[in-house]
Amino acid sequence: MSEEKNSFLGRIQKKQGGGSGSHSFADKHNQGGDGSFADRYKQKPAMTSSKLENKEPESDTPISEKNPIDPKKRALAKYIYLVKGMDANRKAWYYVLVEALKVQLFLKALNDDIIHLENYGKILYSAYGEEPPAHITQALKDEYGID
Repeated sequence: MSEEKNSFLGRIQKKQGGGSGSHSFADKHNQGGDGSFADRYKQKPAMTSSKLENKEPESDTPISEKNPIDPKKRALAKYIYLVKGMDANRKAWYYVLVEALKVQLFLKALNDDIIHLENYGKILYSAYGEEPPAHITQALKDEYGID
């Protein structure tokens, strides 16, 4: 029995003032009513996306700030031109995405009487009228990051 009192466990129990019938170390620390170690230190639930879904978007924020612009499309923005002219004796406008290698040819061709825009790139938007509608211009700004 003297070996039990000199053992590590025996010395700890003696320091804590308990004998063989005393509570364990963990029991003494749980007496504060805080619950078990696991209860006290369990992780709190992480924020879920459902909390974000309920948030109403601000109407003042432009769409380009809500959705980041693709860097490849932003790089193409410098090749978008608004061309105004006549088509079948009617005023018309065109937003053209000109191929990078054809920009100089395109700019020179603008001085000609007749130009085939599709030969220089892709026609993004076009219609008859004096000016493009505001929603078309805004769509290009949002998609390509045009200022």
